[in-house]
Amino acid sequence: MSLLYKGNYYKRFEPILKQISGEKVTEICFGDTIIAEYCRKKSIAWKGIDINEIFVTNALKKGLSAERNDILSIAKLPEADTCIICGSLYHFNISLESLFTKMLESAPQIIISEPVLNLSNAKGIIGKLAKASASVDGKKQAFRFTETTLLNALNDLSKKLHFEYTVVDRFEKDLIIVIKK
Repeated sequence: MSLLYKGNYYKRFEPILKQISGEKVTEICFGDTIIAEYCRKKSIAWKGIDINEIFVTNALKKGLSAERNDILSIAKLPEADTCIICGSLYHFNISLESLFTKMLESAPQIIISEPVLNLSNAKGIIGKLAKASASVDGKKQAFRFTETTLLNALNDLSKKLHFEYTVVDRFEKDLIIVIKK
């Protein structure tokens, strides 16, 4: 990931951290624990949910509140002030409405950071290799958002689910979006 962000992997979290509000954060598909560590320093209760056993085990070893679960199989996400998904929205491309419904029921604010410039979207051998290498829980994940497809999806969802969103920042290849009920 550090290579993909040209050595700025940790900096990609700065615009996300600036948007966190409230006393409770639920982070889905958390992967690493950068946001969790920030929350700990700020005395914000953090709950992480991820399908990857390695990520969850690592978080638990650090004394963080994490659980291994498939987000789509959970009936309800934990209540929070802010719900965060960082770099993983593309996993839910065919289930966005279900995911957004759960996130909106969980928290009045959602922070999304999603890459919209991806090697998977490249033509030729690079794109093919990037698509072939992406998997979650053993399942291939070739789809990636572009800025246009992400904003179109948000426009459609905002009408159906009655929320407002703002692109609050950009970091290299990521859009940082805040959604309010």
